Amino acid sequence: MEAGPRTAERREALLEQAIELLADGGVAAITHRSVETAARVPHGSVTYWFGSREGLIDAVVDRLCAASEAQTGAIAAGLEQTFASGERPDAAAVAAAFAAYIDGSRNHQLARLELEIAGGRDPRIGSRMTAAAEVFWRMCEPIAVALGSDDPPADARALASMLDGMLMDRIVHPGQPDTAMVAALERLIGR
Repeated sequence: MEAGPRTAERREALLEQAIELLADGGVAAITHRSVETAARVPHGSVTYWFGSREGLIDAVVDRLCAASEAQTGAIAAGLEQTFASGERPDAAAVAAAFAAYIDGSRNHQLARLELEIAGGRDPRIGSRMTAAAEVFWRMCEPIAVALGSDDPPADARALASMLDGMLMDRIVHPGQPDTAMVAALERLIGR
């Protein structure tokens, strides 16, 4: 085995390789050995940095959530500003931003979807993914308010579910035009 990264770089390499393995093969593909081999680090590195496979999965969830919050947060903030100015967002521009986010982080999106599915079978992963999703649901609340919601928490969750559906559609059916996303967004914002 060729020498891999040292110190904190090793932790980052382990996380990125775990995400790649998760995107390619699901949760079952994440083992100490597979992640260490892919990261080209010594055996025992997962235990050293994360304590256990569960600790590694928790760290992967944290990494995916941080990246998602940063990217979707920028889109949500732009929508909030547009609504605050009394305007309606341009559905095509929002769709293009959302498509760029999905396309630019395809493996992260696949990894997150794999964890969501695993959460349906494993209560520990499920509760972890629910806690992560709650952040996104709260990010959607100001958008729901701007759309005239009488029940922002419920409508924010519905909005988040719709966006997840569009995300899954784009991941599963790559190369499709943005027209379906634009149409859904136009209906949502009342154009």
